[in-house]
Amino acid sequence: MKLYHTEALTYLLLCIQPSGKKIDDFRHLGGETFKRLHKEFISVQKKLIIYMNHLFEALAEAAEKKQYVTAFMEGWYLAEYRFQKYLRTPSQLDYLVEYSYSIYGECIKSAKTISDAVCIARDLCNEPPNKLTPASYAQKITEIFKETEVVVDIMDVTDLAKHGLEAVSMVGKGSVNPPKMVVLTLKKVETKHVALVGKGVTFDSGGVNVKTGTGLWEMKMDMGGSAAVVGAMKLLADLNRGVYVTAVIPLVENLAGTNAYLPADVIPFSNGIHVEVGNTDAEGRLILADSMLYAQALGVETIVDIATLTGSIGQALGLKTAGIFSNQEADLWEYKEMGEEAGDHVWPMPLLNDYKTYLQSDCADLNNMSSSKYGGSITAAVFLSHFIQKNTKWIHIDMANTVRPWKQHGYYVKGASGFGVRLLTKLVEKEFEK
Repeated sequence: MKLYHTEALTYLLLCIQPSGKKIDDFRHLGGETFKRLHKEFISVQKKLIIYMNHLFEALAEAAEKKQYVTAFMEGWYLAEYRFQKYLRTPSQLDYLVEYSYSIYGECIKSAKTISDAVCIARDLCNEPPNKLTPASYAQKITEIFKETEVVVDIMDVTDLAKHGLEAVSMVGKGSVNPPKMVVLTLKKVETKHVALVGKGVTFDSGGVNVKTGTGLWEMKMDMGGSAAVVGAMKLLADLNRGVYVTAVIPLVENLAGTNAYLPADVIPFSNGIHVEVGNTDAEGRLILADSMLYAQALGVETIVDIATLTGSIGQALGLKTAGIFSNQEADLWEYKEMGEEAGDHVWPMPLLNDYKTYLQSDCADLNNMSSSKYGGSITAAVFLSHFIQKNTKWIHIDMANTVRPWKQHGYYVKGASGFGVRLLTKLVEKEFEK
């Protein structure tokens, strides 16, 4: 057993002091502190006790202490994450954090609750596609919410047909693993009804318009939006928030099987719109459109959808920041600030209705693929806007570039980032504050 003295730990803190005083700086500080301790002590000692009082005192002034300590420990726990499910000899960490003041206990408990929810999303994204099919994913979701107040409903192919969810059925029919739709409901109040919609493509080969090139293995993470929704719903339930939220999660494999949907197919949607399939690799917007229509049929007033939707968003914003769109554009900069606080960075993007011209079809109301090679994330958002009713508030997050960390620093580790869990939670909380 080794005692890591507070004086040394405080010195380490000063060596890696964040450049600013933003909340996410302290998350990354916590993550970097854990990584250094792990490298120097935790991985080589049988037992390590870490006394944190001096470190916590050094983090911030008294008025800000609780917020910064929580962020620090959140980053600490996120940096501890390892996906070792399929390792024969996974590494074991054995340490104990000790502190004196009760305020720290509250902070650590809160940090653990938040980081656990983020790590649920990480776990789901890191699963290999042969282990995370639509059916097994639906079962995992059932297990995740078994001890919560969240009601889980799973739709099969028959249910999809009954509810007119033709797009989800068509996108998934090329796989031997049939599509599913999972609906989660957390109803604690009656005042408002918000929907979270997450793209759940458990593997995206591109379908008949097959993807080529390197990095195809990353398409196991094309369900990153759905993972963020699952994590956010778990966090809202664990925090006992007074909300009424329904999560709609379409689950499909987009494969080029013998029964796969084809370019030039026409898909009918429940709002009367018919869509020509210009490209089977633009499947995400099809299943999101179906899901958002289903959510609106339930009477929701606000929809937040999140998806690994377009490679174009990475070309526009790089690998750290997701794009965020809304039909209430004035709120976008507030959402950007919320993303910075949450650690899920987003940047406001425009909904340009003039770009509807790029979605014209010769035989249907819309084409799912833009005729322009420019502004792909915008035209995808414009496509989705056709499925939002006039009085429904809508927020769209294109997180295709952020499902993995842009670099492994601070609390980011190998594998999935867990992007979106904290931001979605804040967006829902904000709706019910109003």
